[in-house]
Amino acid sequence: MENKDFHLSERITNRRQRRIASILLWIRQFFAQKVVRERILLCTSFLAIVAILQIDLVPQVIQVQLGEPYIGEDIRAPRTVVNTEKTKELMDQAADRAVEEAKDKPEYQIISIEAGVEASNRFNKVFTIFDRQRQKSEDNSGDNIPISAQLLQEIRKELLTVDEKFTDLPVETLNEVITLPDEDYERMKKSLRQLYVSLETEEKISQQKINTVRANLAQYLDNDRFLILPQDAPVLQRLLEAMLFPNLTRDELKIRQLQDEARRRVIPVKIEKGNLILREGDIVTNEHIQVLRDLSLIDNRGNRVIIFFSLAIFSLLLMGICLFYIYYFKREIIKQERHLYLLALISVVVLAVAKAMSLSNVEWMEYLIPLSFAGIVLSFLSEPQLAWIITTLLSLMIGVILDFNLSLTVYYFISGTASIYSMFNLTQRKEMIRMGLLLSGVNLFTVITLGFLFGTRRLGSQFGFALVAGFNGILSTALANGFLPFLEHLFGLTSPLSVLELANPNLPLLKRLLIEAPGTYHHSIIVGNLAEAAADAIEADSLLVRVGSYYHDVGKLRRPYFFVENQIGDDNPHEKLSPNLSTLIITSHVRDGVELARTYGVPGCIVDIIEQHHGTDLVRYFFQQASEQIQEEKESIKESDFSYPGPKPRSKEAALVMLADSVEAAARAMGKPSSARLEVLVNMILKERLESGQLDETNLTLRDLDKIKGAFLKVLGGIFHHRIKYPEIVSIERKRMDGGNS
Repeated sequence: MENKDFHLSERITNRRQRRIASILLWIRQFFAQKVVRERILLCTSFLAIVAILQIDLVPQVIQVQLGEPYIGEDIRAPRTVVNTEKTKELMDQAADRAVEEAKDKPEYQIISIEAGVEASNRFNKVFTIFDRQRQKSEDNSGDNIPISAQLLQEIRKELLTVDEKFTDLPVETLNEVITLPDEDYERMKKSLRQLYVSLETEEKISQQKINTVRANLAQYLDNDRFLILPQDAPVLQRLLEAMLFPNLTRDELKIRQLQDEARRRVIPVKIEKGNLILREGDIVTNEHIQVLRDLSLIDNRGNRVIIFFSLAIFSLLLMGICLFYIYYFKREIIKQERHLYLLALISVVVLAVAKAMSLSNVEWMEYLIPLSFAGIVLSFLSEPQLAWIITTLLSLMIGVILDFNLSLTVYYFISGTASIYSMFNLTQRKEMIRMGLLLSGVNLFTVITLGFLFGTRRLGSQFGFALVAGFNGILSTALANGFLPFLEHLFGLTSPLSVLELANPNLPLLKRLLIEAPGTYHHSIIVGNLAEAAADAIEADSLLVRVGSYYHDVGKLRRPYFFVENQIGDDNPHEKLSPNLSTLIITSHVRDGVELARTYGVPGCIVDIIEQHHGTDLVRYFFQQASEQIQEEKESIKESDFSYPGPKPRSKEAALVMLADSVEAAARAMGKPSSARLEVLVNMILKERLESGQLDETNLTLRDLDKIKGAFLKVLGGIFHHRIKYPEIVSIERKRMDGGNS
């Protein structure tokens, strides 16, 4: 019974172990997929960026009650915001002052649209009085009773109900209007209506200038447009003087524009970051409530959600821009997963440092964020163009972290761009110090210029921030110089500075090559010259090509005397070996070179060139020998048995080393080389490599091959140039001796 229980538990344990093993195998297979890893990287980076951006962007809600004393820790502004209540109050005051100053200015007044109606009404009232009094006068004319002074005063009294200015109207004018013949009266009445309405609807008449208009009525009456008879002019002028009234009103459109302009000129009242808002025991006022609301310290639950999703969309857009650029312009980076990990790490680290510095609430720390560090590292380990895209997007995100500060956003954009430009084509690490000082100067003058442009700082404090920005340039350069080797080792990448250091002939591997295989070393130097010239012609990486050429044949160190350039005299060990064994020894130098390079810590980009510099090319000499032997024995052979293992070149740089290697070896073996023969040789080698498919995996074009040919011939012309034959010089002593014997 116990034995059965033991076997049962053992089976359960085994089954559990198999299940765990299958789960682990599935997880391993799942993460072994490159697409899965890249998607996880994108999601992780996105979440990390959003998390960093939203930290402390919306502070915790503070509980306050209007009119009650505040209980709790002192409240200080977590960021700089505009005091909307104070600013609105100042704007309204400015608008009111502007209206008060402009109310009497003619440019802010227009003729009222009601002036014509008012003029017609006044005219009708006045002549209703005149018509009635004329009618009375006509009724009494039969009695030959003259118009009395009392009647004229009654007429004036009625006219005063229309306008007080009729007080100044002479009695003679009243008498003349009443006693005019009907024909003259109707003509005068018609002319006055036309004059009066035209004057009130066409001429600007203000309260201040009404007397001036009255004084100029004579000129107005002389206008040919109205055809006034001379005998009517005096009466019309005096009536118009009495009937005129101001016809101007405010131009509301211009007044609103004036108010808007006055409001725009008001400098917003800001609550600076760190300012004390409420201390414990203070009575909470409406102003306090409004300030806290501006700072989103109360009633901000909705703001939290909105800001979180806004930041998520913002981050997604910026990441989309970066991925769009990589996919359409730098697609080869997608194939190199380590580049994506580097971009994600640098971006997240820089943003995390920016957020940490912003949380310190020390204003000068805002100018010390090492964004230039990202630009320098990425320009060395990736592509300068991609580094510029990343630093530009990071500068926008840093602007969000620093309370949406446009001035700081522009500063970091300029600083990041300058860092990439200053580090372009550096050849020595010590030059980074000089470029760091240049970056420091750019930062300093950028901050000073932006300070004057935005006008947000006093000169003394702005100069202090400029000094911090200048130190930022030196700090970022020092950090990049220190972290470059670590990042190169971590991600398996190689900077141009590290590649250049590999060209030092005192390095152990090159020194071994020089001592143990001097012929191969010299051959590698010539191959480097050829390949570098070709790389310059087609705009490939000339530094990588030259250094790769130095190392491409290090595998020959294992058996240096089996290679003709290292053989002294006519002793050739291959004469004692079969073609198959000789081929195996020759082709093994590629594998041996890869192993040696990795043993000595040579970077992967150089190892790739070593591995690919022969591709799957045929070892023609020993294949020909084997073919001749097989013909005698009537057997067949395979070309694959006499070919290099590959792979074929996968980059322009590896292809250039392959072509330069073949051209140098063939030209060295040529007897009596000439320009024509060298050109034929180069054409033949390029054609063979192209037709055999060795260049299929590179993106070399026929135009590139033509440029490569021209570069090769130029270098070969310098190596195999024509030399004159020096005559034998017989010493004078020997001539004397010969002369003496004779």
